[in-house]
This record gives sequence, structure tokens and C-alpha cells, in this order.
Amino acid sequence: RAQEAIRALNAAALRWLRKRHPDRWREASPAPVSLATWVGYDLDGRTDIHWSTTVRLRLEEKALQLFRYAKALQTIEPARALAAALAGAGAEAAEQAEAFAADLTDPAAVVAAANRLTGEGRARLTSLRETRAALTRLIDETDDDTALALAGIRADMDLYGLGVARIHLRVNAAQVRSALRADLRLGGDRAFLDRTALDAAAAKTAAAQRRSVNFASVFEEQMTARRQFMLCAQILKHIDEDTPIRFLIAEVEAPATVMGAIYLARLYGVDRRLDISPLFETPDAIERGGRLIERLLEEEEYVDYVRGRGRLSIQCGFSDSGRFMGQIAADLAIERLHILISRALSAKRVTDVEVVVFNTHGESMGRGAHPGAFDERLDYLMTPWARSRFARDGLALNAEMSFQGGDGFLHFQRPALAEATAQAIFAWSQRSPQADFSDRFYQDINFSWDVYRAVKGWQENLWADENYQAALSAFSRNLLPPSGSRRARRAKPGAKDEARALRAIPHNAVLQQLAALANVMGGVGTAAEREPERFRELIEGSARMRSLVSAAGAARQLTSLSILRTYASLYDPAFWTVTAARLKNRAAALPLHRVAQRLEARALDVALGRLANLLSIDRQKFDAAAASLKGAAAPAPFSAPLYTLHAIRLALISEGFALAAATPPFSSRHEMTIDDLVDLALDLRFEEAAGVISEIFPETAAVPAAFSALDEPGPRGEDVGGYPQIQREIVAPLRALDGRIKEIAAGISHFYDAFG
Repeated sequence: RAQEAIRALNAAALRWLRKRHPDRWREASPAPVSLATWVGYDLDGRTDIHWSTTVRLRLEEKALQLFRYAKALQTIEPARALAAALAGAGAEAAEQAEAFAADLTDPAAVVAAANRLTGEGRARLTSLRETRAALTRLIDETDDDTALALAGIRADMDLYGLGVARIHLRVNAAQVRSALRADLRLGGDRAFLDRTALDAAAAKTAAAQRRSVNFASVFEEQMTARRQFMLCAQILKHIDEDTPIRFLIAEVEAPATVMGAIYLARLYGVDRRLDISPLFETPDAIERGGRLIERLLEEEEYVDYVRGRGRLSIQCGFSDSGRFMGQIAADLAIERLHILISRALSAKRVTDVEVVVFNTHGESMGRGAHPGAFDERLDYLMTPWARSRFARDGLALNAEMSFQGGDGFLHFQRPALAEATAQAIFAWSQRSPQADFSDRFYQDINFSWDVYRAVKGWQENLWADENYQAALSAFSRNLLPPSGSRRARRAKPGAKDEARALRAIPHNAVLQQLAALANVMGGVGTAAEREPERFRELIEGSARMRSLVSAAGAARQLTSLSILRTYASLYDPAFWTVTAARLKNRAAALPLHRVAQRLEARALDVALGRLANLLSIDRQKFDAAAASLKGAAAPAPFSAPLYTLHAIRLALISEGFALAAATPPFSSRHEMTIDDLVDLALDLRFEEAAGVISEIFPETAAVPAAFSALDEPGPRGEDVGGYPQIQREIVAPLRALDGRIKEIAAGISHFYDAFG
């Protein structure tokens, strides 16, 4: 659907050109919006994608796109021979993909798949150059309507090449450093920060001699980063020679890492087809990213590489940075990074290249998406001020954004939605960026950065707060359904806190589920309190500041600390003892006593209460600042349906605690105690608790089949011992409420624009 939406844009552009330039429109190959994917190519934080899976996916995408080209050309009489050739090439690619679906941990299977891919064949196609030339001849020779259709297909080929989209491979900076350490003769990771490391990487790049690569090299290579560069070489040799590849490196904090990646690209002969792109997403990386690019631009080898590619590429991570420093501070810091990169390129007179800025974010509140209109979202990611800076410095800017997961795919769920999305992006890109020099945010930049530092400082203190960490740790594992295919927590055995190990998606989702969007609105009220009059004047005199405050205000409307306090009460032993005291049936009170006893050691109620107090103080300051604005309206009430969902879930959770605690006594031979069982429930692991109870108390006792040969009559099957009552009264209800709790989690997420 995204391709179809872009195809419609291209067709409109061609019709416009035909009308205004009847003599030259056939030369055009419009590309108003591009398309890329990293699904199946992103190895940052994961080990579950085998290299053969990457090759197979790339071949499947090649086959699919070739069939699309063939289908489109088949309807055009003069192009049917081309259609047949492309269909044959698609069938060939599909068969090659099948070969890579085998078990490629077996060297013999690797040989068979590799030979199938690399061997010569009449239908084998690794470049569209000849096909494109043939299309161009047809476009020149045919009537206007036929030429228009053919020109649209040619534009598709220029955009996607032999794939459904351009591809982004991604690794982590630690993986790159591991691959470089021996070659650069460096010790630990700190050594990469030294100037000598950058010098060593530049020298190795200058002296690099291309190495040959085959699939045996890929099979034998144990270092992820090296293997990914080898895969790039194999893709460019044997799958698609023409289409460049983006190579993203996450968590880059040292210029030597980027320079070293260029060395590896040159070593494997892909430096002229690979756009190596550092990803800035941690506070340190974002704040120092401008200086990192400056240092790279001092290296002749880096400038030669950038000019050779015709572009400098970076990636900025709104989702992760917002986790560390809050969304408002992150947006300000990323805008500053954009400006510093433009300034650095201008200062070094490297203005003959395109600057690709890939801003990655999620659509939900708290992951970098602005809650306003679509153009406000785009301006939030790449501000008019930053765009105008690139224009002023004479730099061509290619601004990119991501659509990730269910919430991102929603924009392409229907053809009409996809077309509206593509059109909105195109319309935004065509607006000439105008810097508003009267905007108070940029006029009073010292105070603006005081606001930034205040918000960032508040967020950093929140990160360090043990109560905040307790809330994230308690609810992240089991309140949420799995988010994506990566583990919810990063593999950081030495991490000092659970919160830092938690990935951005579950971190943000937990705050949504607790109705406490601290990572969006947190710290703004505290910043406002320092100089309230000046803060008010800043908002009233700055469209930029109003955009930021409107994002925080939207989060404020969906924050309810009474809900957070109610979850705290659920983990308060006093709630359970008081509830038990109200019961006339003392036997029914015993499970509640057991819950209270197991909660005593957790003290989660105290942590959640203290966190609510911390957030409440800042929220009160935010409300005071909002009320001081001209024409300020009273805050809208919290959503009643959202309150209802939380109330139902709280009731289900309390029922789950009581059900698990009501499990009858059982023997120690099960390697599980009743306390362990209650703890599972308190961790919201109701399905797991139900499974354990079902194993201890099966509905029917299993009778070995051999006993059917006994001559002596015995009890019938229905009389064989079991625990149907426990299954009916505890196990089944636990499983049912677990499913409802997960459904409610999905329902709550929709209020925050999070889907899927």
C-alpha cells in the first residue's frame, strides 16, 4: 500500500510535468517520497536472525518486486517482452530464496544455496540498468498515455531497484568495536574515544586493500559486524548491484567507530554503495554528536567517503532518547544536533553533498510523536528552524521518518490512509522552510536552554529514583503483551538499574498503562516555576515552545495520579487485611492474609505512593503555568472510559491475587510452595500460576494404558481421582482473567495512539 500511494504521487507528478513541459516530461523519473525497511536486517540487540534469513528475505523481496514490475508491464503491449523477462527473473529469485530457507548451519547446504545464487543462469538478474534503458526507449517511442504508464514503472525501478524498498542493516557500536579492536590494536571500549583511535582508523582506511568474499567467508565469520559487511558485499554482487544500502550503527559515541566502519566497508569493497550512518539516541551521543561529526570532517578519508557517496547520513532516535532525558528535552537536543551538523558541514565547506537525517520514532505518545496534526508531527521531528539552517548553509536536506510496529503501520492499513499519509509527507516536504527570527525561543536562547537543562535535570533525577525503577520493574514484565520480537530488556548483566535495561517500547508502555506519562510532561512544571513570568512570555511569544508545551499538555490530559495511587493500594498489605476483616467467613479471609504477608517484603505500595507524590508536585507546577496563559481553559476531565478500563483491570488483578492464594495445601515434592505460587500472581503471571496449579491438581488422574489389560473389574474412567473443582474454581478463572487483563492493556494503549 505504501508503494501504491507513492506510485500515485509519481503519476500525479508526471501528469503535472506533461502539462507544463510537453517537450521534456519523458525524461523525468520523479521520487517525491522514498521507502526503506529494516525488518529482517536489524541485528541491534538481537541474535535470533541468522545471516541466511537476511539473504532469504532479500531474495523473497526481490522476487516479489520483479513480479510486480512484470504484472504492471504485462498490461502494456509494447512492454510484454520485458514483462516476460522480469517474470522469469522473479521466478529465479524465488527459487534462490528457497535454497536459503534450508538449514544453513550445514556447510553442504551453504554450498548448495550459494552455488544456486551465484551460478550463471539466463533468467538471473542483478541489475536493472538494461531494463531501464529499454523502458526509456519505449517511453520515447510510444504515445503519451502509454509513455506515462511506462514512466511510472521506471520511477518505481529507480526508487526500489530489485527490492520492495531500500534496506537498512543495523548493528550496535559495540559490535563494530569488537570487529575493529584487533585491526586497530586498541584495548577496551574507552580507547575508541581517544584521538589516536580516530587517526588509526583513518590510516587503516587509507591503506585498506579489498578482500574477496564468498559465502564460506560469511559462514565462518563469528563477528557480527564483519559478517554484516560481508553480507552487504554478497547482496550487492549477487542480488542487486544498483541499489545502495544504509548501514546503521546504534549507540555511537566515538568518531573512531564510524571511521572504523568505513574501513571495514572499504575492506570488503562496498564503501561506494554503502551509507554508513551513526545513530544518536543516548543523551551523551546527542549532546556530543555535533562535535563527533566535526571531528570526522577533519579527516580527509571521511570527507572523501562522504563526497564519494554524495551524502552524509545520520539517524536520530527520539524514542530511546526520550526514555533517558524525557521527550521535551530530547526534541530540543535533537534539533540542536541537526543545526550543529549543518554548521559543521558549512564550516568545512562540504556543501556539495546531500544530508540524510533519519528521525526514528514511534507514533504513540512518549515515543517521539507529536499529538497534533500530521504536519505538526513532521515539524516536531525536523523543525522549520533546523530545515531553514540547512537551506541557509546551501545543503540539500533529505529528511526521513520511521513508521514502526502496529502504531506506525496503522497509517498504511487502508489504501486511502496510505495515500493520505504519502500526500501529507510530500506536501510538508515542498513547503519552503522559513526561520521565524521573531520566535522568542530562538531570540531568548539562553533562557530556552535554561528550560532545557531544567527538564533534562528533572528527568535524570527521575531515572535515578528508586521508586521509579521499582514501578518499571514491577509492571514491565507481565502487565504488557510482548512488544515486537526483541527482548523487552537489553542484555546488560552489569546494569546498575532495571529501568536502564528496559527497552524504549515497554518502558513507554508501562507509563501509559499506569496513566503516568512522566517521560513526556515530567519536568516542564519544575522548569516553569523557576521564572514563571518569563516562562509564560516564552510560550506566548514562541510557536516552537507552544508546540513543545502542547505535547506535554496532551500527556497531562491522559495522566491520572489517582489511578497510580489505586495501583499502589492494591499492593498495600493493609488493603488486604482490612478487606479480610470485613469478611464473616474466616476461611475466606485466610487467602487474603496470605496475600498481605507476601506483600509485606515488597513495599511496592510505598514506592508507587512516593512516585505519585513526586509526579504530583511537578504536575501542580505545570497546571499553574498552564493556567497563567492568556485564554487558558480549565483542564478537561480525565477520560471516563479510560477510568473504567483501569477499574475493571484492578478488580481482575485483585481477584487473581485472591484466587492464587486460595490454592489448597500441596506437598513439597512439586518444588513449589504456596508462597511461590502467590508470588507468581503478585508478579501478574496469572497464566503461569494457572499452569502450575493445573499440574499439581490435574482435572483427572492419568491412568497408564497398560492397566486396561487387568481382568479384575475396577472403577470406570469417570470415577478416577482428580481435582475438577480446583480446575473449575481456580485454574479456569485465572486463565480467563489473564486474557482479559491483556485485552484491557491493549485497549488502554489505544488512548495514547499506541496500536499493535
